[in-house]
Amino acid sequence: MDKQLLDIIYQQNPWLKFHKNGSLGISVVSAQKMQYSTDDVDINHNAIETRPTEVSGKTQEFPKSHQNLIVSNESYIPRMQLNFLVKKDWNTLWTILIGPRQAGKTTIGKHLCQQLLNEQAYQQLLYLNCDYHEIRRWLISPSFLIEVGETLALKNYILFIDEVQRLTNPGLLLKMIADLKLPIKMIASGSSQLEIKSKVQEHLTGRQLEALILPLSCREINFKQTYQTLLQYGSYPQVYLAEHKEIFLQELFNNYIRKDIIEFLQVGKPDVILQMLGLLAHSAGQLLNFQQLATDCRVNVETIHNYIGIFEKTYVIKLIRPFIGNKRTELTSNPICYFLDNGFRNQSLNNFAPIDNRTDNGLLVESLVFQEIYKFYTQERKNWQIHYWRTKSGAEVDFVLKIDFDTVIPIEVKYRNVSRLSLTRGYRSFLDAYQPKIGFIITKNQGGELIYNQSKIHFIPLCDLAMLFEYI
Repeated sequence: MDKQLLDIIYQQNPWLKFHKNGSLGISVVSAQKMQYSTDDVDINHNAIETRPTEVSGKTQEFPKSHQNLIVSNESYIPRMQLNFLVKKDWNTLWTILIGPRQAGKTTIGKHLCQQLLNEQAYQQLLYLNCDYHEIRRWLISPSFLIEVGETLALKNYILFIDEVQRLTNPGLLLKMIADLKLPIKMIASGSSQLEIKSKVQEHLTGRQLEALILPLSCREINFKQTYQTLLQYGSYPQVYLAEHKEIFLQELFNNYIRKDIIEFLQVGKPDVILQMLGLLAHSAGQLLNFQQLATDCRVNVETIHNYIGIFEKTYVIKLIRPFIGNKRTELTSNPICYFLDNGFRNQSLNNFAPIDNRTDNGLLVESLVFQEIYKFYTQERKNWQIHYWRTKSGAEVDFVLKIDFDTVIPIEVKYRNVSRLSLTRGYRSFLDAYQPKIGFIITKNQGGELIYNQSKIHFIPLCDLAMLFEYI
């Protein structure tokens, strides 16, 4: 292992210290280099699971606990998924953290490592960021694990490979490491579902636990005091915490276009991508008209479908399909598009006006409600489906959650001042047709309950949106 690589590893792992003789080890280990034996140079369990031997008549032992702080709790916003990810059930699997850029994958990964170290489940952490060419070159095969034991003096450790999609063949590498069945914790992260799916997932069947990390949810922050800011700037952690939010959003947006669209996907028409994002931002919450988008962008419909697929798989938008029950009068074709973050949508429009000064405030609120439903669905690993409902006569419900075969929950968003509880004609039509046990209306200021036939309808002000998830 050359010194340049060692320097980069040390920079990425400041909790590790250089020994006097040039090797690396945990800072509380003796500065004297530990000696290891390997059976042979082949990649096998015995060669990689290094063992301390006697040095000067004494056996050198690793500390039972990790004494160094991996991440600070300063400015950290606890994430809902951490308690699930830390469970012992996943110790033999790769934990794969996916999601949009800057959503907090690395942060939650490091806090997962810190918690495992605090619980003394593992003794050390080796964090490797594949944005560095030297790291990518080192990780061409599992043979690097021998050097982890011999040169870095690590044992019973956590291996966290960040931006794993940057490797040439990450799926095969991760598979080979998993098949070695070493006593290590394996974590990897990646930003693009397109890259992860094409390079990683096909190799890791039965060997991975995947977790989608999205921007902050209403259950993770003080939503009641900040929801109007979220409508403007969204909830990416760095943006949420920043004073100059527009600057961070612009940088996030530009990085997405430059890295995901131009560098990796090599889209030859980034101007069309920008135009499409703007058009989708204007039409969010409405039925997608693919032919009209193609006409406006001066490309064919196939290109529009391709680009929308890219937006969805890079976690910019999410399409929802119509709820199809047993009525011939229901619409059954076109999807509706929602952005997964209002800040990203507003950046596409270059419009950060306060909600009370906008003509699209109803759409912003509807989008925010969808985003929170989708985050809850993701964080709690729900197995139900999110739809919309419309009929040919114009009756509609914004969201229908299909919980199981015969359980549905209608959710309508009506962001306006009301003096009494009431139901729209379209909402009543759905209640008459499917007779759900419960339903929800998200309002601007009105709370309460209303009974309609056999259905109990809960009215929840937007500022109390987290209450919705206490029922579903």
